[in-house]
Amino acid sequence: MIAEKSNRDIPSSKKIRSSLILLAVLLGAVFVFIKFYPLPPLEKTQPVKTQEAPPLPRERVIAGKIVKRDTLSSALRSQNISAELVEFICRQLKPLVNLRRVKPGDTFEVRLTAEGKFLGFSFQSSPIDVYQLSIGPSGEWVAKKLDIPVEKYWARVSGEITGSLFEAMDKLGEQDQLVLDFAEIFAWEIDFNTEPQLGDRFQMVVEKYYTGNTFFKYGRILYGEYQSASKKIQGIYHKTSAGPGDYYTPQGHSLRKGFLRSPLQFTRITSGYSKSRKHPILGGYRPHYGIDYAAPTGTPVLAIADGTVAACGWKGGYGKQVTLKHVKGYQSMYGHLSRFAPGIRIGKSVYQKQQIGYVGSTGLSTGPHLDFRLLKNGVFRNPLKEISPRASSLKKDQMNRFVETTNPVVRWLQETPPAINYRKVASLTSKEVEKQ
Repeated sequence: MIAEKSNRDIPSSKKIRSSLILLAVLLGAVFVFIKFYPLPPLEKTQPVKTQEAPPLPRERVIAGKIVKRDTLSSALRSQNISAELVEFICRQLKPLVNLRRVKPGDTFEVRLTAEGKFLGFSFQSSPIDVYQLSIGPSGEWVAKKLDIPVEKYWARVSGEITGSLFEAMDKLGEQDQLVLDFAEIFAWEIDFNTEPQLGDRFQMVVEKYYTGNTFFKYGRILYGEYQSASKKIQGIYHKTSAGPGDYYTPQGHSLRKGFLRSPLQFTRITSGYSKSRKHPILGGYRPHYGIDYAAPTGTPVLAIADGTVAACGWKGGYGKQVTLKHVKGYQSMYGHLSRFAPGIRIGKSVYQKQQIGYVGSTGLSTGPHLDFRLLKNGVFRNPLKEISPRASSLKKDQMNRFVETTNPVVRWLQETPPAINYRKVASLTSKEVEKQ
């Protein structure tokens, strides 16, 4: 017989209801707490990273520039380059570079490892003068001059005289060297000290050399022209098979003459040839059988023609003076010099345009200038009016080659629109340019 459970083992309905109410209250309280007081999210554990040092640079570059009174050695030492490395660099460069002639603006670059070990060195003194030192495969030092790509152009340069030839060229962005080269072509035809007038015009075709976009050198002037109100003079470069190149007119006449128009390239006349001039120091009126050219002390004085030094020394009121003896009874005298050019002495042969001395103010002189005189058979002549014989013209059998070689330049100048001033004519290397 199965025993019946007692009443106390069976919960009453009242107790069950009370328990359910209590459970509901507790669940509600938990819900309210979670809703209004949320637990913070659990933090994720991040792995701890170790701090790594940045990688060392593979090499260190030290760049510098030569300044006034610097030598390459002193410039390198000023960059904290070791004395031993400076000595090695200079020793290796010496066969290639005249280290006594480094100049302000020359640049250099030293490449070292992070630990200071030498990797390479470069030195640049011009756009095409670039030298390099490196370490060869066997650890030997290798020094060389780099071969730089060069482009050669024909350039048309033209302008008008508004002040001086120097000023006109400067407005065109050209350098003084081009002025001197242009004036030298016409040195027998034009005295650029006295003859140029406002409104005169000039033009030329000149070779220009570039490395990339950098101009670094003028070549030869192939064609030059100067036009004033009264005359037009043209000079075309031509090299005959029998001799050096020279300048000729389109008709084949040489521009070269026996005498230069002036013994100075650019200056001004302060006193002309006169039979009666008031002397600035001695007073009174005396003949002045020469031309006084004002110029700074040290300006080079040129021989007006081939000749021989007849006198060289102190000559009273003329101070330091050189006298040259020329053909056909001519003599030229150059007074008030500050000094004589090296090698100028009695009996020495000189050539036309050779420097024989330098402008000064020695003797009876009120300031730096050249007293220039010309004699023929012992009689003074006015240098500005003396007619000089012209050098030989091209012969008939030379004219065909003259026209053939000069025609491309002349045609380009005449047929090319004025807005086009450049024509590329060759791609070269710096070594090839140096051989020209």
